[in-house]
Amino acid sequence: MKLHIRHDTIYRYDTPTQNSLQYLRLTPRNTPQQKVLSWELTTPGETSHMTDGFGNQVTVMTMDKPVSEITLTAEGVVDLTGKPLTRDDSPFPPQVFLRSTPLTEADADIRAFACQFSANKRSLVRMMNRILERIRFTPGVTSVTHTAAEAFTQGEGVCQDHTHIFIACCRHIGIPVRYVSGYIHTFSEDHLVTHAWAEAWLGHNWHTFDVVNLLNVAESHIKLATGLDYRDAAPVRGVRSGGGTEHLQTRAWVTMAGENQ
Repeated sequence: MKLHIRHDTIYRYDTPTQNSLQYLRLTPRNTPQQKVLSWELTTPGETSHMTDGFGNQVTVMTMDKPVSEITLTAEGVVDLTGKPLTRDDSPFPPQVFLRSTPLTEADADIRAFACQFSANKRSLVRMMNRILERIRFTPGVTSVTHTAAEAFTQGEGVCQDHTHIFIACCRHIGIPVRYVSGYIHTFSEDHLVTHAWAEAWLGHNWHTFDVVNLLNVAESHIKLATGLDYRDAAPVRGVRSGGGTEHLQTRAWVTMAGENQ
């Protein structure tokens, strides 16, 4: 299945920034599950390229002049092959993904919830369903700084929160699990096409767990980056000096290649 993706990220500032440094994980890599047929990342600043410790493709953008707005556009076509996940796609052994982080720390409530489940796919599918029943999908109620524990207590959140909670539960019961950022092709207007899900290590392979969509097969997912949590795999992260208050607008479209864009 060939999918066309366009993703615009627009930052506006109350006063001009003096300089900024952005790490952009907006370029998918070729894997057995996805083949990048074309891809272009348009930025207003100088760029260099690197691969981070998790194997993600990173574009480093620097701006050394005052600006009041920064627009980033990623666009291309990716062919999803339908092949299952494999074991040879990470520079680290799976056990690295047992390490907790501030965003995925399991508090007492999450630990008690997680202990109802065991380390097999059927049980994790049941966990996924229970998380979605307990944490209502509600855009706008959390931010990228909310932890799994905070979202679990609040009972509302978005795909990032559902994924962090799933990760916290898995790690508590001894299952290596990683955070994935990317896009999803969906006909539902309720969910954004910029997306996050988890991959858990069971047996000798990674397995997909998309809590918001209750999917354990990544047949419509385009992977951008992986990591221990959102911070490792965020599409855009950076620092700046000046600018005052920042206003972020992001829009993404995922359509079948060949449709009217």
